[in-house]
Amino acid sequence: MEFSFHAPPPELASSIKAIWCASGTKQEFESPQPIVPDGCVELIFNLGDRFINAETGELQPRELLAGQMTRPVLALPTGDVDLIGVRLHTGRGGASLRIPMWELQDRLIAASDVIGGLDRAADRLREVNRGERFARLPGELSARLSTTDSHAMASVDHALAMIDASRGTAAIEDIAKQVGITRRHLERQFRDHVGLGAKHVARIARIHTALDLLQQQPSMSGAEIAAACGYSDQAHLIRECQALAGQSPQKFRTTARSLGGLMRADQ
Repeated sequence: MEFSFHAPPPELASSIKAIWCASGTKQEFESPQPIVPDGCVELIFNLGDRFINAETGELQPRELLAGQMTRPVLALPTGDVDLIGVRLHTGRGGASLRIPMWELQDRLIAASDVIGGLDRAADRLREVNRGERFARLPGELSARLSTTDSHAMASVDHALAMIDASRGTAAIEDIAKQVGITRRHLERQFRDHVGLGAKHVARIARIHTALDLLQQQPSMSGAEIAAACGYSDQAHLIRECQALAGQSPQKFRTTARSLGGLMRADQ
């Protein structure tokens, strides 16, 4: 199994957080770990064999647009894996894709349904060797992703920075006050630009902090991790882990290297 993260091309850095690549045999990806929501919208070019959505049993599109997810996603390979993922900055999806983000919540759809021509872009990337793909990708994306207005996004960016800095523990009412807008206005902006409510984004930030501690600090007990992350008790941590990550906290301590785990490496 090969997996790597790459910086976005400079001309797209305001919209794209990172680009990732994953490749390998079916056998290397046959013990999948649920992919945990990360607050980002992603475009995924599948240049190998298609994946099956484990929840619906349907084949996923070769050019996939993964909207803001409120629950974990499990995808199963049907053959060799060869993926390129384009991870958009949280809050940049609406402007980049020219669509209100709430319309994509919990949806995995063909990206060409939203951005015309991405199916043909996937075909062109499939026809060249891996070394040439990164040279081709900026041109394919620049023609289709809109640039974002940082000034228009100032309130959302400020709120997201505060959520990130507090690792999801800051009260949303306090964040709205510091940003200088009402909580209702903040939630409207999050709905359109992020695709999730501010409280849900904070829940995602907090569970990722907990998952990091579970895997990086084996000496910490579940109760200690729950307290460190601001959960009311260990039972609260377990419920959130099951709801957002699809597994128990203990499972994350023993999970082998997997696509779901690798995709969290850039959080």
